Amino acid sequence: MLDNAVICRKLGVLLKYYKEFKQLTHNLNSEDYLKDITKRRAIEREIQLIVECATDINNMILKKLKQGPSKDYFNSFIDLAENGILEMDFALSIAPSTGLRNILVHEYEEVDDVIVYKSIQNVLNYYLGYIDKISKYLEC
Repeated sequence: MLDNAVICRKLGVLLKYYKEFKQLTHNLNSEDYLKDITKRRAIEREIQLIVECATDINNMILKKLKQGPSKDYFNSFIDLAENGILEMDFALSIAPSTGLRNILVHEYEEVDDVIVYKSIQNVLNYYLGYIDKISKYLEC
């Protein structure tokens, strides 16, 4: 069975990705974002890592609760809310970030750089909140 220390270590990895993302996006305006392909790809990769790490943590918590893994990334946040770990409003706000991750990874459709840029602030806000809520829940 997973103990909190294992999940807290994973949360530490998420915090590292979050800090890298925050540094990459600090004082970044849309013009600079759109003209710098290297920065765009780095930011896209950080979003992917952040979402995947959080959903791994979600499934680790669910496994610890003997709930089994979620059927998909989106529902991993909803499942945590249904188990009283996140508020449902928060889960419904953060869960759509998994759709952006899917577009970036699987290229289901052409990546819209404007949409990715506009998502930066949401990623910063929601995942800081997520890290705070999960660290309190796990007592990390």
